[in-house]
Amino acid sequence: MLGRIFKFGLAGALAVAMVMSIPVPGSAGMREAKKEGSILWYSSLSLPIAQAVCNLYNSKKLGVKCILHRSGSGKLYRRYLQESKGGIYKADVMHTSNLGHFLNMRAKKILVKYVPKGIGNFNPKFKTDHGYWTILRASMLVPFYNTKNVKAADAPKSWKDIIDPKWQGKIVHSHPSYSGFVTNGMINIVKLHGWDYYKKMAALKPRIMQSALGGIPIVATGEADIGAGTVLYGLFAAIKKGEPVAVIIPTEGVPLVTSPNSVLAKAPHPNAARAFTDFLFSKETQQLLANKFLHVGHPGVKYPKGLPALSDMKLMTISGKELKKENKPTRKMFRKLFGV
Repeated sequence: MLGRIFKFGLAGALAVAMVMSIPVPGSAGMREAKKEGSILWYSSLSLPIAQAVCNLYNSKKLGVKCILHRSGSGKLYRRYLQESKGGIYKADVMHTSNLGHFLNMRAKKILVKYVPKGIGNFNPKFKTDHGYWTILRASMLVPFYNTKNVKAADAPKSWKDIIDPKWQGKIVHSHPSYSGFVTNGMINIVKLHGWDYYKKMAALKPRIMQSALGGIPIVATGEADIGAGTVLYGLFAAIKKGEPVAVIIPTEGVPLVTSPNSVLAKAPHPNAARAFTDFLFSKETQQLLANKFLHVGHPGVKYPKGLPALSDMKLMTISGKELKKENKPTRKMFRKLFGV
């Protein structure tokens, strides 16, 4: 198999949960952060979850306000580069799902080293040796279907099943120029099945959305029968709400997407940025993310019933260098094949 597939072990999952606290209001770091007053977080995390994180931070009344700007990974990256070209530096902390962008930002000296406090016992897969970013959350890109329109026995069982001609005009697909999850997933699938897979997909005339999450309501309302790929955490949230959608775990495996978080070198509020980053990796915030069906590095969190452990899934991964190399070619080919 061309795709690199392996078991993602959670060796630290049974470790004793350590105590991680949010920044102490009276500490020297928080005194400096309080003088700065706010932190602007560029985040590709889904809006309800990202806002819940900001609201939780603001509820602590630390004297530093979390301000959120939420968009897709690609849009956030391009927005920051455009702002920086004009000498405009608004964002303090960056969080997206495209590791290739973080490699580019590190090379351009856009990021600063900062290791969040208290992550010593985190799963090693969520930490880095260089310290320029830490993985805030992980999830998988999975296909899905409408349970009212498609019987379980008739639903696709593999990625290749999705491009069966019987799904002509009944598929929704998201755009790699907007979504880091979709970019990652497409590169993995091309490694498995080649670009012929997407040529056949394009021939089925799928409906194209921006966000990887955007396909969920389209399938849930029956406007499409099959979703070619969405984030697992968003799909579980929809199922919890009672939406008529179901997860497909393809036999070839599912792309794992890890999402970095970094303090920006030109952050206008550097102390507040560090304090907020410590908060993001505190047990309280990590548990909030786990409650929303995301996988995190903290060994002490408890996951919702039914959410598969990473170690129980066949996961497809690509390196940051592969992602960086294939980012633009993937977007270019997608536009060529799908015309958008």
